[in-house]
Amino acid sequence: MGQLSDPSSGMIKAMGGIGAGFRYPNTVNIKNPASYSSVDTLTFIADLGFAIQNGNYNENGVSINARNAYIDHLTMQFRILPKVGMTVGFMPFANVGYGFSKTEPVRRDEDGEITSTITNSGTGGVRQFMGGLGWRPTKWLSVGANAYYLSGDINHYITNTYSSSEVQSREKSYYAEMSAFRYDMGIQGTINRGERSLVLGATFAPAQTLKSETYKTDRHSVSDTTFITDAFSMPELMSAGFTYKWNKGMIGADVSYQTWSKASFFGEKTGSDRISAAIGYMRRPDDMSRNILKRTAYEFGVNFSQAYYKVGNNNGPLQFGVSAGFSLPFSSAYNSMSYLHVSGEFVRVQPMAKGMITENYVRINIGVTFMERWFMKLMVD
Repeated sequence: MGQLSDPSSGMIKAMGGIGAGFRYPNTVNIKNPASYSSVDTLTFIADLGFAIQNGNYNENGVSINARNAYIDHLTMQFRILPKVGMTVGFMPFANVGYGFSKTEPVRRDEDGEITSTITNSGTGGVRQFMGGLGWRPTKWLSVGANAYYLSGDINHYITNTYSSSEVQSREKSYYAEMSAFRYDMGIQGTINRGERSLVLGATFAPAQTLKSETYKTDRHSVSDTTFITDAFSMPELMSAGFTYKWNKGMIGADVSYQTWSKASFFGEKTGSDRISAAIGYMRRPDDMSRNILKRTAYEFGVNFSQAYYKVGNNNGPLQFGVSAGFSLPFSSAYNSMSYLHVSGEFVRVQPMAKGMITENYVRINIGVTFMERWFMKLMVD
């Protein structure tokens, strides 16, 4: 399905991507919808994030760099009822964009050497629109749910061409157009002790079959197109985590498990169960200081994840990441308090099988959170 996205607010990205137990006032956390109930009664929040990335790809001593930029997410959060918060948004689910080739000799005749070139390429992606509710039935318990609408298309191409026109080329292509609904649920429990609090959280998303129009085409001497039914399905996803917050900071950790080995890709089960883990830390020296640097939050995080797919009989690559950033407060109006989030992230994708590509990413994440008191009622004396 491509490279899976991990959309989240700027503060969460800098903290390694934790989310199950993350509950922070006026911060959008779509990873656990139970957190929506923490939104302030008077506040409307709009959160926008995008990223600039440089990727380095290395295979057998050959290296190449690729740069790109993309929108990471757009979310809005507000309270609709007492103890009930709502979030809506748009974000990518998966992105496909690659191209590589290999040329090698196949035979030599009286006209010279004949070579074969195999080219692999892919384009497309899947986007998702989401809406969710979070409800706090008691002082210490919150529950929530998200609903997503997925839409997009994925294209993969494999071509085999020869340097001699007498040898016929061959092309395989895989095409899928998706439109489907999925959902997830979350729960959070909060224990308060004065200025300190412990939040425990968990989420669950059931396995689901995605509606798609999927074709496989093989062009050689003739063109043969096959329609694939029940081509794609989503795995079960379970996560659990915590955050511990005090007056000047927060620390937290997450772990998640996804059953991709039971999921289908173009009608085949070629996935691998995925375990992910993250640890994050945040410190804000003084919320009430006039010094803007003391009111700024400083974040750090590390994360680890396995690939959700296999390469032949081998597990896919392991991914390691480290991040650091800051959230700078600023005011754009008398009733507004907003934040600029800037973080840097280094990610290494380490292959498990010999001969695979090693990937290194340096990513700059930039986000803006606008918080305005839209629902404030003024009293005139």
